[in-house]
Amino acid sequence: MDALYGLESGQLACLDLGDPSKAISFDADTIAKALVNIYQKKYGNGSPDIEPTLFEKTKEILSGAVHTGVAGQRSGKPSDAFIHALTHSTDVFSAFRVHNMQSKIASYLVDSKGKLKPFGQFVKDVKPYITHQNRQWLQTEYDTAVRRAHLAADWQRFEDEKDVLPNLEWKPSTSPNPGEDHKPYWGTILPIDHEFWNQHRPGDRWNCKCSLRNTDKPATSVPAETVVSAQPQKGLDSNPGTTGEIFSSSHPYFPENCGVCPFNKGVGKLFAALVGEGIHCYDPCVKIKRALEKSETSHWNTPKVDFVPYSDEIKLRIDCIRDNRQRDELFKAIAKEGDTIYESKGKVTLYKENKGKSSDSWKETLQMAKDIANSGDDVCFIPEHGGATSADAFTKILDKYRLVDFKCLSTKKWNSAQSDLKHGFEQADSVVLKLTKMDEKNFIDTIEYMKRNNIKLGNMKLINKKGKVVDIAKKEFMNAKYIQKIKGFL
Repeated sequence: MDALYGLESGQLACLDLGDPSKAISFDADTIAKALVNIYQKKYGNGSPDIEPTLFEKTKEILSGAVHTGVAGQRSGKPSDAFIHALTHSTDVFSAFRVHNMQSKIASYLVDSKGKLKPFGQFVKDVKPYITHQNRQWLQTEYDTAVRRAHLAADWQRFEDEKDVLPNLEWKPSTSPNPGEDHKPYWGTILPIDHEFWNQHRPGDRWNCKCSLRNTDKPATSVPAETVVSAQPQKGLDSNPGTTGEIFSSSHPYFPENCGVCPFNKGVGKLFAALVGEGIHCYDPCVKIKRALEKSETSHWNTPKVDFVPYSDEIKLRIDCIRDNRQRDELFKAIAKEGDTIYESKGKVTLYKENKGKSSDSWKETLQMAKDIANSGDDVCFIPEHGGATSADAFTKILDKYRLVDFKCLSTKKWNSAQSDLKHGFEQADSVVLKLTKMDEKNFIDTIEYMKRNNIKLGNMKLINKKGKVVDIAKKEFMNAKYIQKIKGFL
């Protein structure tokens, strides 16, 4: 894939991979869930199913690329039906991409003797592949999808305006280091219906940054055919403006024919192989449709992982929790490994890795944990695992164990509170917030500001300056019932 995407010839610099704000990649949470799933041999090599967490994230990224590309239109936004066709095509592409990736990951499961590797060794061995595939390949696909969605929307507009502007002009690349393949076509002006545009067009090369403009300028001569390398590359040898497909089925992720398609199984697969049935993934194909639907319904069915004391397994397992049963089991397992350092109506359990801390922020966190224990709930601090969540502990909020991030705020400023809450809900699914100076009005202003600006909110355990505790559900923030709960509390 590196050769196809031009990543063997110094083109990585144009991807801005060193700038996290520009890089497109899977988050650690997605990778963690996928590795646990594949290690459980649920989505390995040969499976007709798609690993759901990778699939959902890939869909999100590439459909986002389509909408970004279409949004860049100067005028004449294409129809909703056409945009739907483009996003459907990226869904199909995502299915084959993920199946290809999960099969490759599964190949790292066993050692040279065919024995299943320990989970930690498996993660270590597969990491270089994931890092490369996750960043360079995905970034290239995203950038190209943005460009081709924009070009597709342009083409739709060109068709609408061809009575007035009948010709298309090939504009030079905006890349600081453009390739040589398209240079002979720069400045070419030909009618929109000319056969030339079926053979060559901007966007038929990976990382191409050429464009088209409709014009009434007179047509030029047809450029002479150049070297073979100027022909459209695999995956890009179709016009998305007429097909409604961002990537073509010639991409290496796609099967050569229906007889070897991973989503075609049983008698249908055998029949396709016997008759040499050609590929028609975007037709639509009923096998692809079923695979997509099955993946979407199984998205949160993360398998149970047996607890192993603090190690790579627990690091990933913390990030993979999706239901109450798993929270309860993991809480009990970690609490068993730790020491009870405070006991009142509830207990505060300190995991061995947290011992010896003495910073002011840690002292504040510990006092908040004691406040919770005094109210009757247990708190269990978790290992600093370096995973997708940076949560501090488990505790009950509204009678369910949740991963929480502790925040102690000793200010009256609402903007400081919303900043702390925003960060807290990025680190965990719930927040424990202690307010020592803020009044009810400022707290309400904070929550309403976050709601107006679509800043993530979740379940919260709120502690006042006297150490009293109240639980607030996310839905109570959204329907404003929380206001009754905090009346006279702060």
